[in-house]
Amino acid sequence: MKLSKFLSSRTGKRFYNLCYCWGACLVILGAVFKIAHMPYDNLFLMIGLFTEVFIFFISGFDEPAREYKWERVFPLLNDKNANINPHTGVSDTLMTEKYIQQLKRLENNVCKLNETYEAQIKGMTEHAKSLNEMNSEELKKETEKMAAYIELLNKQYSQMLDAMNVKTGK
Repeated sequence: MKLSKFLSSRTGKRFYNLCYCWGACLVILGAVFKIAHMPYDNLFLMIGLFTEVFIFFISGFDEPAREYKWERVFPLLNDKNANINPHTGVSDTLMTEKYIQQLKRLENNVCKLNETYEAQIKGMTEHAKSLNEMNSEELKKETEKMAAYIELLNKQYSQMLDAMNVKTGK
């Protein structure tokens, strides 16, 4: 009885954990020594295995964890047909219905967004076409104006050259 009390105490649990870990380390170290054919390989392997035997022997005196009868506290656990989600406490059917409602709302929102997007694209396309037509008409007018100015400039330049040629006598 004293051993089981010691093992259930905090110090006993720490001692048990320490022995368990050290024993496992010694077994692994002994196996490594054995594989590598190092000196004292059998000694380390035997010490580790005996430590593990000691730990397994002691663990027989350790009191198992207490199991509670949760069915008494939560009678719903006895009902095999209960559709209650343990995390939320809400029926799975109700959660599914709410999920479906949310999906329908999402679908409506996505449809509205698509309609808005299509309307914006249509408006932008029409705007781009009108800008293109305006720009091409304006560009045509400006090009014609510039051609007229260049023609006038060429005539004046030609007259200047003629006047210069007359003066120089060429």
